[in-house]
Amino acid sequence: MTTPSRQMFKYGGWVFDIDRAMRLLEEHPRAVEQTSVADWSAAYHLNLLRPDYNGPSWCPIFGPDQSHFDVEHAMGTDLDQPVIIATLEFDSGPARLLIDGVHRMYRAMTEGHPTLPAHVLTITETAKIRLD
Repeated sequence: MTTPSRQMFKYGGWVFDIDRAMRLLEEHPRAVEQTSVADWSAAYHLNLLRPDYNGPSWCPIFGPDQSHFDVEHAMGTDLDQPVIIATLEFDSGPARLLIDGVHRMYRAMTEGHPTLPAHVLTITETAKIRLD
């Protein structure tokens, strides 16, 4: 029997445990919010991820690169499943980070959906799912 791999999201030196986030959301249900597809697509440069891309490799500062993105998988994702957004605390105030749902965001962008459902984690919840 194979052990399923843990879902993780890495941002710089931070790693977020997506499986732990999902368990936390099951234990502490909350209302689903709507989040802007255009805003997240722009922030993650999803418009650069094209199935027909045949140019040089590129590495975005923020978001997936072409070599680590599966367009076919993205187009089969469930847009009714909420994405997960973490809330981080900085000196300038809280900031949000999409940690689960980049493939769904890509599909929504290509199909012209204005929003997707989202679960937003608090700063405290985000700290609980961050691996240091």
